[in-house]
Amino acid sequence: MASGLFHTLNIGSESLFASRQGVDTAGHNIANAQTEGFSRQRVNLETRAPTETRGVVIGNGVFAKNITRAHDQFLEKQINDTNQESGQSTARLETMKPLEAIYSPELGNNISSELDKFFNSLQDLSNFPEELPVRTSVKENAQSVINAFKHIDENLKVQRDDINNRIGGEVVAANTMIEDIGRLNIAIRTAETAASKEIPDLLDQQDKILRELTQKMDITYYRGDGGMVTVRGPSETLLVDRGITAKLDVQSNGTILDVVVLDGAAFKPTVVTHTNKKGRIAGMVEVRDTVIPNLIASNNKMASSFAQSMNQVHSQGFGLKDYKESTGRNFFKLSEDPERAVETLDLDPLILESTNAISVAASPNAPGDNILVNDMLRVREQKIMGDATMGDYYANYVGVFGLDLVRSEQTKQADDTLSRNLSARRDSISGVSMDEEATNLLKWQANFTASSKVITTVDEMLETVLQMKR
Repeated sequence: MASGLFHTLNIGSESLFASRQGVDTAGHNIANAQTEGFSRQRVNLETRAPTETRGVVIGNGVFAKNITRAHDQFLEKQINDTNQESGQSTARLETMKPLEAIYSPELGNNISSELDKFFNSLQDLSNFPEELPVRTSVKENAQSVINAFKHIDENLKVQRDDINNRIGGEVVAANTMIEDIGRLNIAIRTAETAASKEIPDLLDQQDKILRELTQKMDITYYRGDGGMVTVRGPSETLLVDRGITAKLDVQSNGTILDVVVLDGAAFKPTVVTHTNKKGRIAGMVEVRDTVIPNLIASNNKMASSFAQSMNQVHSQGFGLKDYKESTGRNFFKLSEDPERAVETLDLDPLILESTNAISVAASPNAPGDNILVNDMLRVREQKIMGDATMGDYYANYVGVFGLDLVRSEQTKQADDTLSRNLSARRDSISGVSMDEEATNLLKWQANFTASSKVITTVDEMLETVLQMKR
């Protein structure tokens, strides 16, 4: 009889322990209700296998099998896929916004207005070709046009260098995340071996870091047996394998920094600058390596065409006084390298020396001749940019950039909306409901009280049995 009572006592004790686990878990959920990335946890109870005694099958009560988290892995994948798109569109917009200011008329950065001033001064020169103040005005306005081209070129390159620095910062942050994922892999394996109840918390921590890493770069990952995650990066590079982690780095490549995956143990360094198609790093690289070079090239092309057209006319003319006996002088100094047109653009040294070198007379004995000045003025309306005038070309390439910026804003808004919706779905599945946890506390409290009653009852029965034997 006593052995049967001890069996019942054990059932009550196990039930008491399971109830306490339930209370602990509900309390843990309530405590972490506002913790970012926390998933609601639950105790999974399982009936113990019954035993047969004297032909009678007797139940053995319950035990707390494990603690698991409310988690939807397919939704998590959707969130991470969206994070990659959102990270890319956000970084793209962030790095394009400063470019907008370079072309802002409100900040006085407008080549069109500087060209207007230059051509207006040429118009004055056609009326007063020998007047020193008019010639000085032409020279100063030409210098302003040069400065406007250089302002765009220099500021675009400053933004390119700034993006290089920002990419370096993103790489440092990504390395920290990769190391943390590997560290948590070891912790998860250890906890799994020890059947620790910390596993759900460790998985939450790792999932949170994975979500942050997907915002940085293009990765894929999967969980294997034991809960450890394997992470692959661009070009199928192995970033995390159990506790082993690779490292990202940046390497100089001319005016840009390449993103490289380093793993001396198993792989050669792999350049992933342009195979990384998603995440913040990809968005920054796209602006640095596509948007900015296109703007620089358009600026160079316009400056080169303008200078060459003006030089073609100016080289046919004659200047004043010491400069009226010769021709063939350029108005602008220009490199033959089209990629360095703006960088090397300047006034011809003779014009810098004296405005008398401005050659607008068609013959050395006709300083009042305005034929060549009129030819210079016609450059403004000529289609020197292929099938467009300078004004139309400038308006078009700046307009294309503006449309690209608008599309970037729209893409970011759409990605942000989708990301918020998916996060809301995750919260509905994995988030903590205070009302539900309060109900669970009452439920586990009732179980605990009932289990205590079982133990108290059995204890009293055992006391009775012992008294019978005295």
